[in-house]
Amino acid sequence: MRSALWKIWFIFFMFLCLLAYILLIICKLLLPKAAYRKVVNFFVRFWGRTTVLSTGSKVDVSGLENLPDSENICFISNHQGMFDIPLVLGFIGRPAGFIAKQELFKIPVLSWWMKEIPCVFIDRSSPRKAIETFQQSAEVIRAGHPMVIFPEGTRSRKDEMAEFHLGSFKLPAMAQATIVPLAIKGTWRVHEINKRIQPAELKLKVLEPVTPMDPIYKEKRALADEIHRRIKTALAQM
Repeated sequence: MRSALWKIWFIFFMFLCLLAYILLIICKLLLPKAAYRKVVNFFVRFWGRTTVLSTGSKVDVSGLENLPDSENICFISNHQGMFDIPLVLGFIGRPAGFIAKQELFKIPVLSWWMKEIPCVFIDRSSPRKAIETFQQSAEVIRAGHPMVIFPEGTRSRKDEMAEFHLGSFKLPAMAQATIVPLAIKGTWRVHEINKRIQPAELKLKVLEPVTPMDPIYKEKRALADEIHRRIKTALAQM
């Protein structure tokens, strides 16, 4: 019953997002760029928090003091479930975009908002197009919009992490971005257990960043292993 009611509510909520998008376009025409970005960030943060809390889940966020002042930020996170993205958008305290699969580009309303965040859509069928996606994402980061990547490549649907794909670390290197690791725990329990919505205890922890000035930054394999180790250790302690 909870799952059915949540789905009905979410459809209604997406209708409200459509109305909000119309308002957003008006703001885009009338407001200065900085003010417009604040409006986008407010709506996105509201969407993320509402989507997560509407499941009845409780959220524990820690480590926000580790967020750097740098504008060039690439968040690197483990990926447990479909609620990872609204959790980050709603509770991280910073606006952030994502590299999203090309299929999401076809979904009305959702894809419109994703382009405003901004997110970048990736075509995994072509290595050349994938590189172009990373180049676009690096430009987004350099323009002052943090991006989030999930180096596991897909949802783990459990507390244990899969190995990181080394290619994911091309993005922070291309943007010369400060890497901020994120540890996410519990999101897979909201929907991935039986495809029904149920409340869970969700935890999000911001770990110490790695800057382009750190020696390990230039050693891609060592960097990937170190970020993986930090997130895995944090998950075990959460």
